[in-house]
This record gives sequence, C-alpha cells and structure tokens, in this order.
Amino acid sequence: MKNLSSDNPTARIDLNFGSYFQTRDREINSHLVGGIPDYAFSLDRQLRQQLAAMGPVRAIAKSLVSMAVPIYRQIQQMEAVAVSTQQYPEIYALGEECARRLGIGIPQIFIYYSPMINAYTIATDDVEPIVILSSAIVEALSPEELKFVIGHECGHIHNLHGVYNTAVELMTNTMAAVILRSVPGLGILKLMIQGGLLLFFSRWSRCAEITCDRAGLICCGNLDTAQMALAKLATGGINKLDRINLEEYIKQISQVQATPVRLLELTRSHPLTHKRIEALRLFADCDVLATWREEMATSNSRSKAEIDQRCEQFINVLATGYKTGQASVSQPRTVEIE
Repeated sequence: MKNLSSDNPTARIDLNFGSYFQTRDREINSHLVGGIPDYAFSLDRQLRQQLAAMGPVRAIAKSLVSMAVPIYRQIQQMEAVAVSTQQYPEIYALGEECARRLGIGIPQIFIYYSPMINAYTIATDDVEPIVILSSAIVEALSPEELKFVIGHECGHIHNLHGVYNTAVELMTNTMAAVILRSVPGLGILKLMIQGGLLLFFSRWSRCAEITCDRAGLICCGNLDTAQMALAKLATGGINKLDRINLEEYIKQISQVQATPVRLLELTRSHPLTHKRIEALRLFADCDVLATWREEMATSNSRSKAEIDQRCEQFINVLATGYKTGQASVSQPRTVEIE
C-alpha cells in the first residue's frame, strides 16, 4: 500500500488548533516578567508602578479616557481611512505581522491626511486600540521603516500603556487634542495632568517611548532600518536631506547636556531623537533581543540589566556625566534616506 505521508507534506504537521494555541501561549508567556514584556525599559516599569499606586489618578484617567476612545474611533471613521485587508492591505499586513510577533490582537489602523509626520495610539485596557498614522509618515517611510513605527505603536498596546499613554497624547498631541472638545469632563484630566503631575507623566512617557522603540526593533528586525525611521522623523523625511551622519547627529546632544537648555526636555513626552537612536543601539546588543530575534544575536551581547542601567544614565534629563556614542557600533554609520 502506498505511503500517503510521503505524498502529502502536511501529513506530518500537527494541525490540532488546541496544540498550536498551547504552544503559542507558552511562547508568549516566556517573554513576560511579572506580567510585563521582558524587553520593557526598567524606568518605564518603575514609574508605571508608581502611577498605579496613585489610585485616584488612575481611576480618573481611566474613566475619562474610556469615554474618549469610542468617540475618537467615531471621529476617525468619519475623517480618516480605515486600513483593512481590502483597504491598503500592505499596511494591514504590516500591522498583522507586528501583532503576531508581539502576541497581541491586530489593532485598528487609521490613516488621516496631514503634512506632519505623526503616529500615535489611542487605547484603554479594555477597549480595542486604535493606531493613527498621518499620510505624511506613510509617504515618507519605506514599508520596513513603517513596520518599525507600527511595531512601536503596538509596543504601547503590548505593554498596557493604554490609559496613561492616551492621557498624555490627548494633552500633548495636537492631532489627538481635537477630542477634548467632544468629551464632557475631559477638562478635568487636562487640569490634573497639566498641574503638578505634568512633569511626572512626561517623564514616564519618555521612558515608555524607549520601551516601544525596542518593540519596533523587535518587529522590523533590523537596526539600520529602525535608525533610518527615527532619522526621518527628525528630518521630516525630506528628499533634500537624503543623507544624515548619525554619529555627528548624536554628538550634538553633548553640546547641551551640561547647560540649562537641557531642562527644556522635562516637559516633552518623547526623548530627543539623538537619545532614542543611542538607546536602540544599546538594545541591539541586549541578550533579550536575541530571544525575540535569533538572527540579531551578537557575539558581545550584554544583559538587560546592564543595558537598562546605561540607558537610564542618558535618558535622565538631569544627568550630565554620560557621553554619547557609548553604544557598541563597529563602524560609523551614515544613513541614506531614500
């Protein structure tokens, strides 16, 4: 009798969905430490724990943000284009790939017209998340660079940044702030964050961005691609600025690190791009990255504890002793922006 398994290559594959689900669940859980993804930046984790301990702050923020998200979704349905398998399927595929790699549900992606390069996430812990991309960022970035950006936004979802991240976006992102006119009582949240908690929320937000840049690198799988995406965010992706020497660009920050001007970063929701690139370079040598991307393993990998400690030195706005360029990069990198 003829051996059917020799003719059918799927005969030796376990097609049991339950078995697949258990295997996939184990893979996802293996990357969680105390319920938080293993790549999360240490300061992000610490400051989030402090925010969670502020019971009234979290309760007010979650209540008002929960009202805001459904309204914001309706606004996007009216004014933006919803990405799907039938609408911009290539962008949908990027979101699907990032979600699969991180082990989260596929977020709803919207594209809205804007000449400004912008991307952000609106979400709560229990409402389907929304990723918003401006038309400018879609036009300026290559598909792989856009995967880094979408992966970054998926990082917010993966790390359950929802409530706090959305609160910061509504207060600082001019594109998202339109919702303030639509949600009764959201002014309370604005008053709360723009009061004594503004600096604390901003500090946490900057640390959360480092976590999500790591998620973006995990998703795109290429350090040069990730750096190029960040460089385009800094230059606006303008064709005339088709080459940028990242070594020289990163050195710029050292000229202001010891001056009072550096304090302007205290109210920013994102770290300076120089710092984000430096942080990515450090994470590229992290042993945790290799568990997500075996092909990115390096011979001189460092522990996450060491990487986080070094990141903390220069992500801290008040720090003055850190010298840029300490990330291990074998050769100077000049990034070509296509």
